[in-house]
Amino acid sequence: MLELLSPTGALGLVALGMGGYYSCRRYIDGCRVKVIVADAKTSVVVRQTTDEGMVTLRDVLYAECPSLTDPRRAFMVPTPYLATGLLQTIYATMRIRLCDRNSDVSYERNMLIMKDGATVSLDWCPSVEGKGPIALLLSGVGGSSQEHHIRAMAKSLVTKFKDSGFRVVVVNHRGTARTPITSPRPYDSGFTDDLRAIVHHVRTANPDSKLIGIGFSMGANVLTKYIGEEATSCTLSCAVAVCCPFDIKVSSDAINQSNLLNNYVFQPAVMRTLMRAIKRAEHLTADPTWALDMTRINGAKRLWELEEELMVKISGYKNLAEYYERSGCVAYVDDISIPFLAINSLDDRITPPQGIPVAKFTANPSIALALVPHGGHLGFLTGLPPRIWFIKPIEQFVQAIIR
Repeated sequence: MLELLSPTGALGLVALGMGGYYSCRRYIDGCRVKVIVADAKTSVVVRQTTDEGMVTLRDVLYAECPSLTDPRRAFMVPTPYLATGLLQTIYATMRIRLCDRNSDVSYERNMLIMKDGATVSLDWCPSVEGKGPIALLLSGVGGSSQEHHIRAMAKSLVTKFKDSGFRVVVVNHRGTARTPITSPRPYDSGFTDDLRAIVHHVRTANPDSKLIGIGFSMGANVLTKYIGEEATSCTLSCAVAVCCPFDIKVSSDAINQSNLLNNYVFQPAVMRTLMRAIKRAEHLTADPTWALDMTRINGAKRLWELEEELMVKISGYKNLAEYYERSGCVAYVDDISIPFLAINSLDDRITPPQGIPVAKFTANPSIALALVPHGGHLGFLTGLPPRIWFIKPIEQFVQAIIR
């Protein structure tokens, strides 16, 4: 081919090829994962053996989590046609009910009654009975055990760690996943009472099993806040938070902006689920001291309207600003005392990076943060066909901590 070209043409073709190669390399380098963790001297010790000596959280990340720290593997290169956070988020939302060979799981359900009479459902995979480690999965607002990324995470964990008898239990928030509504009080972004009761229940029934918490979006905020509230009393062995908002005010401002994603994808999906739950709760009598304006609740079009009229009043806050401040987990990050990994995307329009308390991840020796340039909100889709990238680092982290 080259001998048919003039010298100038041949040089041009070579230059074009080299330019394409270096452009590709620059793009891939821009997809590198950045890990923020305390230094070697202060990082918390996660295990100590005769052979290894003291192994810290930092050691675990750099020696046993190659998808986060290996210079040759620590990349989240988006699927070619999903190269932006917006496309990642829309695609992930549109296929939220997808069931494929990576997510075809069956659940065994049991119900748990909360102290106020509310019902939450726990979906177990592969079954309730067993003796191995247990991962508690918490979905985002309006989510459930039926979401694709939840089912894919559950299948991957129970398959990879099958020999150890690993089980997954997905926590379905009040009113989700066809869970009976038996209390007028809904869940919200900072409500940790249910999770506390669930952890106690699972721990009591499985005293010898290691418990792992994995939360997504709002579920990540609830999980992180709970772990911080429990501090040194937390009975979880480790935890992972994916797309955690940390600062609810920052996330709320982003969610309530008028744009393509919010107006036509995220807000409609979330509001349909929440309004359906409110409709299902009409047979219950709300506490009159809440002084709820049901006309405003039933006519709400945006999430902030529900939060202001429902969550603020039920929780006894003065206004929406106080609800956001008290509900966010950012104030509890300093008190986390178990090995904890947060995975966030820098182009997430639902939980923007401005809300991430980056400095806290070097100050607290028990926590680490993995920042991905291009993942959107609960997307993190890579390869052809698209597969969920964050499943691999979560598996590696969990395996390293609980082994």
